[in-house]
Amino acid sequence: MGILWDQRILSWIERAALLVAIAFLGLHTLPRAWTKLNTDFPNYYLMARLAHEGYDTSRVYEWIWVQREKDHRSLDIPAVGMVPLTPFSTLAMWPLRALPALAAKHAWIIANLALLVPLCWFIHSLTGLSYRRIALVLSFSFPLQRNLLYGQYYVFLLVLIVAACWCYLRSHCVLSGALIAVAAACKIFPVLLVLIFVRRRDWRAIMSFAVTGIGTAALSITVFGWRVNRTYLHQILPWALHGEAMPPYIPSAASISGLLHYLLLSEPQWNPHPWHNSPLLYALLQPALQMLLLAPAILLIRRNDATPEQIILEWIGLLTASLTISTAPASYHFVLIAFPICVLIALLIERGMNAWIIALIGAYQGIGFPVPAPGRQIGPAILLFTPRLFLMAAVLASIYLLLWRNPRVPDSAANWSHYAWASFMGLAVLLSTLSSFRREQAVRKEYAYRVSLETPFLLNGDPVGDGSAMSYVAGSANGYRLVTAGDTTWIDPSPDDDLSFTSGPRRALVEKARSGVSEITDPLDPGRIIVEDGRNPMLSLDGRSLAFIRADRGRGRLMMQEQPQSGHPTEIALTPPSINVYEATFISQRDFAVSGSEEGRPPQIYLTDHSHENTPLALGESRFPALSPDGHWMAYSHLDNGVWNLWIREGNTGATHRVADVPCNQIEPSWEADSTTLDYANDCGRSLWFTAIARRRVIP
Repeated sequence: MGILWDQRILSWIERAALLVAIAFLGLHTLPRAWTKLNTDFPNYYLMARLAHEGYDTSRVYEWIWVQREKDHRSLDIPAVGMVPLTPFSTLAMWPLRALPALAAKHAWIIANLALLVPLCWFIHSLTGLSYRRIALVLSFSFPLQRNLLYGQYYVFLLVLIVAACWCYLRSHCVLSGALIAVAAACKIFPVLLVLIFVRRRDWRAIMSFAVTGIGTAALSITVFGWRVNRTYLHQILPWALHGEAMPPYIPSAASISGLLHYLLLSEPQWNPHPWHNSPLLYALLQPALQMLLLAPAILLIRRNDATPEQIILEWIGLLTASLTISTAPASYHFVLIAFPICVLIALLIERGMNAWIIALIGAYQGIGFPVPAPGRQIGPAILLFTPRLFLMAAVLASIYLLLWRNPRVPDSAANWSHYAWASFMGLAVLLSTLSSFRREQAVRKEYAYRVSLETPFLLNGDPVGDGSAMSYVAGSANGYRLVTAGDTTWIDPSPDDDLSFTSGPRRALVEKARSGVSEITDPLDPGRIIVEDGRNPMLSLDGRSLAFIRADRGRGRLMMQEQPQSGHPTEIALTPPSINVYEATFISQRDFAVSGSEEGRPPQIYLTDHSHENTPLALGESRFPALSPDGHWMAYSHLDNGVWNLWIREGNTGATHRVADVPCNQIEPSWEADSTTLDYANDCGRSLWFTAIARRRVIP
């Protein structure tokens, strides 16, 4: 009788808690999500909309390029960015692409709430846990609240992963492999779940994964084109894997990579005083700690044990391990942990381990709840501000313990398999350590050329030096502004983004990105429009001629504005429509160079001089040309091994010389008046294309 009474009390407590959680969701989270775009959702939506409108999306990963397209569509959010999203992931917005942005988010929120129904059914079918308790786990998930607020799609991703597990348990191996392939095409880390198929030698699931993966790649290329997918694979994915696709010195992310960056790696602006500046220690610890957490999930997979409990534990072990070692986790990622928590609760209830259920619930709440980062550098004490990482490790350890204690079926081949996998993982750690150490050493050589800025921003680019002054475009979470160090008159308080500029002996001009169009204006007289529908202004050396780029559906063309002695200014096209112009450098109508692509090929540099023709130069995949004021040199960036490094070309002979060989990007060079010194942007020691400003003398 007492047990029955206790169960009734518990049931009423659960109902009351569920009611409170649903009320909070309905009265607090959903109204905030419904009335504002917030972050993240516009990134997916904008990419799908650009493709739907027939735009050339090859440059969509460039921060300023995609910001311009956001401004032209009046999306109510200060800043957008596609890094590090996969192109395929944005196809989730394809059915919503024709709707206004906020209406599309409304539809996406409704779709996410609807997905909770099949998600609960799958979890109930796998665990036997009651629907009420599954609903409690989901409704008390702070990451789920963030997922809805930001318009993320991790509910969709969780449905794919749980459905794949359900299919695998019911021997639908082909469908299971296909679902994991779709999940991995959206976010890379679900690819680790393929290790279950590999360890169990399930060739049908492996083949299904491979075929579906090829299909998702083909679909992504068909919709968005080869170039943007190639950019993701060659330039973005490598940075994401070593934790620098987004700013890495943020300990509140509670990743192994973020903590080690914060404690062991210096960066002049973001992390000037680490606890112990040691690239070697960083290179040793990051791959070792990640593999230490991941290895048991792989080694505890048993090919000859097909019991449902064993398979589900293997599944949640790899899922939890992939989240724990993630290089850039955000709070909404951990909506995925709801599945492992439900599985563990069901097992603990079955075994009557009620005290452990309370501990697990506490860990679950701690994992989801955000902890603010300290406002100053505090060394190892930062570990107190990253409980999520340790709570995730504790949950992962409990899964490993359950796997270890499961009754085993003898398998004579298991030991050889374990030795082979252990050797492979040890080799992977060794190679990763060597690669990371070489990379971090090379990256830090660029610090010697870094320009100290009074007010550092997240992104500092397009630099132009003039003696002691430095003008540049500064980007932050609130948008982009033109800044000149030590001269506040350049700071424009208008809400429009300043995305490019030029300065000459008589005047300066800036591109203002506004609803529907970019306009070139005078920063001292913002109401005066110099060029309508133009970007990237360039003044000639004498300051009399103005060149700019005009774009049509993402394809640029270099134009020049001529000012006759009387009448209105006229415009002349300097490049043919066949060249999609990315950037240009302009000395006069007779002397300019552009970077661009033809017929979808990689970008190259075209030079125009006395021949009056756009002649392609044999420089390989190159961008960001800059002609020196004396006309003797051209600086440019060449793509090599996934990064853009600086080179210079001698005008008279055509000889090329490499300025630097570093595993990071050096872009947007400009010459100072002496024609010997380059100002440029580089992301060495930072995150992908979140550039700082550097100055280097390149001509003796």
